[in-house]
Amino acid sequence: MSTINVVYLHSHDTGRYTSAYGHALQTPHMQKLAERGVLFRQAFCNNPTCSPSRACLLTGQDAHSNGMMGLAHRGGKLNDPSQMLPYFLRDVGYETAICGFQHVTGGELPLTMDQLGYSLDLSAQRDIQPAPTGADDIATAAVAADFLRTRGQDQPFFLDVGFTTTHRTNKKDSDVQWHNGELSPQGDPRYVQVPACLPDTPETRADYADYAVAVTRLDDYIGRVLDALEEAGLTENTLVICTTDHGIAYPHMKCNLTAHGTGVMLTLAGAGFDGGAVVDSLVNHIDLFPTVCDVLGLDHPAWLQGQSLTPLREDPAAVLNEALFAEVNYHAAHEPKRNVRTKRHSYIRRVTTRN
Repeated sequence: MSTINVVYLHSHDTGRYTSAYGHALQTPHMQKLAERGVLFRQAFCNNPTCSPSRACLLTGQDAHSNGMMGLAHRGGKLNDPSQMLPYFLRDVGYETAICGFQHVTGGELPLTMDQLGYSLDLSAQRDIQPAPTGADDIATAAVAADFLRTRGQDQPFFLDVGFTTTHRTNKKDSDVQWHNGELSPQGDPRYVQVPACLPDTPETRADYADYAVAVTRLDDYIGRVLDALEEAGLTENTLVICTTDHGIAYPHMKCNLTAHGTGVMLTLAGAGFDGGAVVDSLVNHIDLFPTVCDVLGLDHPAWLQGQSLTPLREDPAAVLNEALFAEVNYHAAHEPKRNVRTKRHSYIRRVTTRN
């Protein structure tokens, strides 16, 4: 059995808006991870909505193949939970733990974490409820860090750590959705440049300044987990995957098949992904499952639809995907769309229209 561990860190609605992608935002821990690992500048999700995106990554399949056509709490569900990465790794002897936010099951009859392949549900150790000020994410980081500091070396592990930040949070008595709770400090709108696809107005600057506060908080939570990994002496034999589900929650971004909607941050560090390399090859989330298989020396299960990223360790300029595909089916409504993307072109088609 491989002795390499896997830590999967993921956020909600962050896109590529971190300092490692050239934005004037305070994300030093993610920047440090990129500088010791491999940053993928042209990484995309397969479905820019919450549950389908995560299901694609964890099954190595597009949403129409894995069955997660919409949000888990609105009826979306996997065809076969045994095709989940943690389920696969548990079957080959890994301890599989989850802590914090997931989003691949929910609704009236949610699957248990055991049914999804997790042998340990660390979230059950938390004694506080989700809070708009980020207290739940602070607890997630603390529990994940304790897991890393206190575990032994006798069994390799897969640790899934999910943060709700940078998802928007409703402010009390307001129909305006900000990224931080009402007791949180708001960002300074005087010193921000809004994303290129948005109008540069005072309202948008204020909103994006609030995102800037949230992404710095996310960076702090991720930093606490990475620090614990280092303190436990596990950095050298652990593959860290740091990504997000899709673009940030603005028009033309989240739930859209534009580059702003499907473009995601992605850094791999450890297990040969090191040296501060930057890759411009087209990659997407379904490429991560086969990558983990190759890093751990495991055969690829038959259902995988992606390409392993391991060739890019030796040749960052290698071409793995001539084209990438993405889809939207359901989010708040039925709105089927499809996208094919190459290095030069992106074609988006709305499958159905309304009269």
